[in-house]
Amino acid sequence: MKYLTKLLLISCVFLVLMGMVRGEYRSKQSAVAEEMHKLNPAYNTDLSYIDFLTYRVLKNGSARVAILGSSVTKGVGASAPSYNWKALLQNEIRSTSRPLRHVTIANHGHSGYTSEMLLRPEVIEGVIKSRPDLLILETSVINNYRKNVPLNVTESSLKELYRTFTQAIPGLEILFISPNPILKTNLTESGLNELGLTFADYNNLTKALAAENGWHYFDTHDAILNEMTERNIAIEDMLADKIHPNDLGYEMWFNQLYHNKMTLPKFGE
Repeated sequence: MKYLTKLLLISCVFLVLMGMVRGEYRSKQSAVAEEMHKLNPAYNTDLSYIDFLTYRVLKNGSARVAILGSSVTKGVGASAPSYNWKALLQNEIRSTSRPLRHVTIANHGHSGYTSEMLLRPEVIEGVIKSRPDLLILETSVINNYRKNVPLNVTESSLKELYRTFTQAIPGLEILFISPNPILKTNLTESGLNELGLTFADYNNLTKALAAENGWHYFDTHDAILNEMTERNIAIEDMLADKIHPNDLGYEMWFNQLYHNKMTLPKFGE
């Protein structure tokens, strides 16, 4: 009899504990569902890219970012891969919250590539295979400028990049960004290429193109210039050569992109 009483008592305790566990589980599930609803772009447009990535993690268990562009996206000029803007951005995102630990960033930077060259099948396929939720697309116009790509070709290639990726990856968010400031004398003493165009002409075109088409865009170039002015930093001090940022330059790139775009509501607009 004592054995049966003890067994019944243990069973009752077990059932109570199971009920408590189930109640706690349901409560957590309810909290996650509420958070997902709040972060769902279908119901709330007042979101940041950090919110968007959090939503994708809660929904799918992970979130992927791909960055595409030229050598300054690849990280040329940094003293080590851990000091380029991609690595700094990934580390910051992952440290922001527990869900965001599950965010990865794939680097598809290609040295010397123009915006036209980014349309090569192997480049497109590489980005698609990484299955990004967010694509940060650096316009590569440093190389368009240096390789004398006409402005109309620059425009058409950027439009084609947008069309290609939005059609190939449903639900993809695309953020266009400009490259960093470069020394005026990187190509000629006058700063003009063979078409009589300056680097600023290419940057201004892409900024206007993004506004005209309603693309999300961040002017990395001007943001870094503003930080340089505030901190009294000369352009030579943030470049490893006449074009590529050094560790300081990439730190400023990351700092401006993360704090003045990634964390602001309405995807930083």
